[in-house]
Amino acid sequence: MKTGVERYLQRGARSLLFIRCAPLLCFIFALLCWISPVHAADRTGRYLYEDTKQLVRFVEDAAALMERNGTTAFGEFRREDSHWFSRKYYLFVYDLDGVNVFHATSPELVGKNLMKFRDMDGKPVLGYVTDIGRKPQRDANGWVFYHWDEKNEFLPKWKTAYIRKVVVPDGKVYLLGSGIYNAKIERLFVEENVRRGAELLAAEGKDAAFRAFRDPSSRFNFLETYIYVTDEQGRALVDPAFPMMQGRDLSNFTDAIGRPVMKEIIAKLKSHDEAWVQYLWPRPGAATPSRKLAYVRKVRTGGKTFLIGSDFFLATPIWMKQ
Repeated sequence: MKTGVERYLQRGARSLLFIRCAPLLCFIFALLCWISPVHAADRTGRYLYEDTKQLVRFVEDAAALMERNGTTAFGEFRREDSHWFSRKYYLFVYDLDGVNVFHATSPELVGKNLMKFRDMDGKPVLGYVTDIGRKPQRDANGWVFYHWDEKNEFLPKWKTAYIRKVVVPDGKVYLLGSGIYNAKIERLFVEENVRRGAELLAAEGKDAAFRAFRDPSSRFNFLETYIYVTDEQGRALVDPAFPMMQGRDLSNFTDAIGRPVMKEIIAKLKSHDEAWVQYLWPRPGAATPSRKLAYVRKVRTGGKTFLIGSDFFLATPIWMKQ
């Protein structure tokens, strides 16, 4: 029978051992997170629309096959009677240098370095794709938005591609992706775009950031969304929708039913660094209003405070909780 003192000393020894091992345990946990890919189901919970979720599942499942079988998976990807090839989806793969190593519908691209390719707006598409491959996470992923020519289309159309970094058994890194046309704009797309813009503004200052926000070839303009910036009072500093009206006072802007949208944004940002606001506004060419969401962040830099945001129309009647 152990005495109370012996039990106390034993518990203390176990606690000391745990404290000494804690850094090693944290390292092992981080290593397991890096090695073990996130299951596709875990990634889809961030999205509102089923089309987006299906695309993510499709690419994640293909990535899992590549991680097991390497480039021999290409044989499955190109089979027209397989579920990897359909009217809605097809796969493409690039290496970190921007060389196409697989394309299900345009095999003539295989072996070509497309790093210099620009879409009709001047976007460096492969630059955005390979940026994802240089992220430290083994299963890094991201979205790329660009105009793309389809063989049976007269004009390029917006394409939304989900890109997944894949490390195959021999250690080589590839960028696997698939895209869809006429994608619905997700809240996550807008939130990440504004966050990236806020980071640029804070790091490089307003001159460099404002140039990028106004540039149609930058990653900040896609799917009819863009970045805008106001000061704390609601005066427009970057306004791509009305470039000739820079400096206009938006503080009294109201929506289709008289909701004071800008005042609500300013009020929320007095006590928070970010805010979502929903309001009603007619789509272009429409007479009746539709639901629209605005996401805005507060950025302090150069002794000034800026409100940087973006907004978009909801594709379905999903109403955000206040």
